[in-house]
Amino acid sequence: MRRILISSVVLAVLSTGLWGCAIFDKGPKAEELVMQQTRAFANDFLAGNADKILDYVSADFTSEHVESKVALAEHIKEAKDSGKAAAFAQLIKDHHGEIDLKEAKVKIEKGIATVSPITASADEGSVIVDLSFKRDPDKVWRIVGINVDTF
Repeated sequence: MRRILISSVVLAVLSTGLWGCAIFDKGPKAEELVMQQTRAFANDFLAGNADKILDYVSADFTSEHVESKVALAEHIKEAKDSGKAAAFAQLIKDHHGEIDLKEAKVKIEKGIATVSPITASADEGSVIVDLSFKRDPDKVWRIVGINVDTF
């Protein structure tokens, strides 16, 4: 009887501990999720994966150079149709293109996450890129804006 009682207590403690961990372990923090999206986007961009780029972009996207996600989709389609998208990965490789996220930090204010500074470089020079993300209704952080500064 004593063995059964002790076993029951041990099982109760273990199950409570596991249940407690499930409650308090909320998964990755928003900053980590945004940085994961940034890394994945950078990798797909450098690889020339044109078909994946729009997956990272919110319907609310806008920028100085491309006014909407629809316009961005049109640019990508034109690049694919003209063969430029297929050649992009090789062009990046030939010009030693890189995206450096070592100094990049995520800052979240009022539901917008900004990743900065991102250094994009090639043989011709470098730019500093800031990406802005928001959490879309499907709970995925997607790009809503991009700012590029040359130096």
